[in-house]
Amino acid sequence: MSATHLRGNDPLTPLLMGAQPTFRAPKRSHTHIEGFNNLVKYLVRLWRDGTLDDDDFGELVKMVSAVFIEAEISNRVENILDGAVDKQLFSIEKQLSKSYGELR
Repeated sequence: MSATHLRGNDPLTPLLMGAQPTFRAPKRSHTHIEGFNNLVKYLVRLWRDGTLDDDDFGELVKMVSAVFIEAEISNRVENILDGAVDKQLFSIEKQLSKSYGELR
């Protein structure tokens, strides 16, 4: 029996209905990619103008790159974990629904 066929006054209805998987779109935002590109372009402009010397330019590019990579990895890990949690919730919902159907 599926959770959608349960009566509204059954005590397991809120539990079963709350365990529906949510399929999320990737959270990867192109805003931080554009921000990274714009910042590197700005640093290049400062380097070409002579405002930044080679050493300062190199260090700033390394720092900006490290922050960008950290954000990318964090987004990917978060998406993977969200997907795993959704799968587990869906699996639990199916098991509870099946168990509840057998009890009826």
